[in-house]
Amino acid sequence: MKNRNWFWGIFFILAAVSVIAIQTGSFVEIGIQSLLLGAFLLAIIIASLIRLNAFGVFFPLAFLYMIFWQPLNIVYVDYWMVLLAALLVSIGFSIIFGKHHKYRSGCNGSKKDWNRTSESIDDNNPNISIRFGSAGKYLHADNLQGGRFDVSFGELEIFFDEVQLSPEGTEIYVNCSLGSLILNVPKQWRIKENIHVTLGELTNKVRQTNPEENAPNLTISGNLKLGNIEIRYI
Repeated sequence: MKNRNWFWGIFFILAAVSVIAIQTGSFVEIGIQSLLLGAFLLAIIIASLIRLNAFGVFFPLAFLYMIFWQPLNIVYVDYWMVLLAALLVSIGFSIIFGKHHKYRSGCNGSKKDWNRTSESIDDNNPNISIRFGSAGKYLHADNLQGGRFDVSFGELEIFFDEVQLSPEGTEIYVNCSLGSLILNVPKQWRIKENIHVTLGELTNKVRQTNPEENAPNLTISGNLKLGNIEIRYI
């Protein structure tokens, strides 16, 4: 069964429970809209547990707290602190359980990841967006002109080892908010950072050898808020 079928099946079951619950007890004060939203978030959590996706578990839990802390008389915690805690826990669980790159070869020899969604993309100007998920993308390009990579409440890892940059140089744009982005670039490339960081962590791994003077140029521009971006050399 596909993951989306798991999600919608769970959601409609929880929505039915919410319709009944709204008629009884303290749930009357919460309201049907909040209960349905809660059912939606719980469906994301359960589907994410099936996929071992930490971001899809802890961020919906944070939003559940924001919705229900007052009607359920739970101790108040600042919303930004709740989101920050969800981010840190998600990254921690991803490092422990999702960073072991266990690949196997498929029929076409492509790389597969046991723990997350993986995909090969053949595009000279890719546009990739991740929300509440974890994915690895393997880029193929013979003349990469640019690209855009957006991550919110999720984790994205990009592999550039089968990419040729434009001779004039290439600029990509990254936007990472409450998430994690890893860029794996060839060690012979010349990398320039132009990333605005707000309450986040930008890591540029030390390469073993310096690039040559005529090395291809990659400029990484964009924004990082409450998350982390890591540049690795392969």
